Amino acid sequence: MADLQKPFTEKIRRVLTSINPDGKSYVMADGEPDDVLILNGCRMVRLWQTNEVPATIPAKTDVTVGGLGRLAATFSGTRFYTAELPQGVKIPLHKGDTVDYIAVMRGELTLGLETGELLLKPGDVVVQTGNMHAWENRSAASCLIMVCVIGAKREA
Repeated sequence: MADLQKPFTEKIRRVLTSINPDGKSYVMADGEPDDVLILNGCRMVRLWQTNEVPATIPAKTDVTVGGLGRLAATFSGTRFYTAELPQGVKIPLHKGDTVDYIAVMRGELTLGLETGELLLKPGDVVVQTGNMHAWENRSAASCLIMVCVIGAKREA
């Protein structure tokens, strides 16, 4: 079981840039977004999201204001976030109608598939395309991953 008594350690600095009313690039926000969710014992920080692809630019507001929540069943945009998985956390097999890009930034994480397991270390990247998968942090330290989820259509 995850050791939820230990505080989460990673603070994320996100620099959000856009174009101001004078047509010049500028920093709209700088620092960790307020949109943090504890889900399945993991600390998730939403860095950005779009409701559709292609997205509309430039950004007019910081879309991370508000609750992260779960992906809607008909999700068709993108979601970019970090997740810190404490030691001992186990997330059971699940899947979504998404393409997921996942990069291990710190620590180790075991990716479980229906046909076996893989140990992931910093610098490792996983691309998941709507398949069943599970996560488990068997190491003595928390693991930080960066995730980009893109809505997809499942082939019949």
